[in-house]
Amino acid sequence: MTFVERYEQETTWYGKATIMELYHLAMTQRNKGWTIAMTAESFSCSIGLVSENLKLAGALHLNPTVYMTLTTRQEALDKVNGRRYARVRDTQD
Repeated sequence: MTFVERYEQETTWYGKATIMELYHLAMTQRNKGWTIAMTAESFSCSIGLVSENLKLAGALHLNPTVYMTLTTRQEALDKVNGRRYARVRDTQD
């Protein structure tokens, strides 16, 4: 199974971030000129998605017990980016 196939089958945001990070790190070891854009092309996604996933994977390394309890990717991104109340709803009519 390839990294991309494993990524597509993964259902958790932290699993997807980790798989993409492992692929990116493996390719940078194999090819010193490897870039985030090349990883994005390999996964058929945007450079921004790769960048965010690498950021999330880094946060997972630093504090896995906190980040793995977050249920959504957006919650994790908000925490990484220091946004405590990023998704506040307007409750007034």
